[in-house]
Amino acid sequence: MRVARLIDLCTTLGAAAVLALAGAAQAAPATELSTGPLNGAAAGGEALGLNQAIRDGEARRGAALSTGSARPLAPRPEYASLPVYVGKVGDQPVRLRLGPKPDERDSVRGEYSGRGAGVRLLAGEWEDGAFLMEESDDGTRVSGNWEGTIDASGAVRGTWTDALNTAIVLPFFIRPLGMLVIPPFDMTPNSGVTYAPPPPKSSISGW
Repeated sequence: MRVARLIDLCTTLGAAAVLALAGAAQAAPATELSTGPLNGAAAGGEALGLNQAIRDGEARRGAALSTGSARPLAPRPEYASLPVYVGKVGDQPVRLRLGPKPDERDSVRGEYSGRGAGVRLLAGEWEDGAFLMEESDDGTRVSGNWEGTIDASGAVRGTWTDALNTAIVLPFFIRPLGMLVIPPFDMTPNSGVTYAPPPPKSSISGW
């Protein structure tokens, strides 16, 4: 009788052991999938590459912000006859074509070349000897800011700041090559002198 009970107990324990081993065998692949490949550098790194894909995507987004326009802008025909300014941004020579904005006083628009391929569009204004101008390398976003002062000859000097990385600041100096567009700063108090584009001609009066 005792022998029969012992055989039954061993049989019962054996079945439990078999079930335990089967459960472990089923759990092992899940454990390996969830922890092995992601941490298994010896097996060739991250098996699915998810973390690397995230890093690659972040790197691509960062590169797009820092490198600017992928397709350089071509010079605009309507700016080809505008007056010319020359000078430097940092140590790079630049050539600007600037003209007054239509129907806006103390303002300019145009383009410049000399820093990379293509041209960059410009729009600026001045007041009391201070000069501000924005540039765009793709025609939609601001890629740089010009801030300076106008001297008695109409030349402008100041600093250029990269709009995408404000830690990049360069000195600039530009001067007119012929016709003045940015007027000399009038130092006479209360002189009443203002600068503006000529008023549009009236089609009614025949001017």
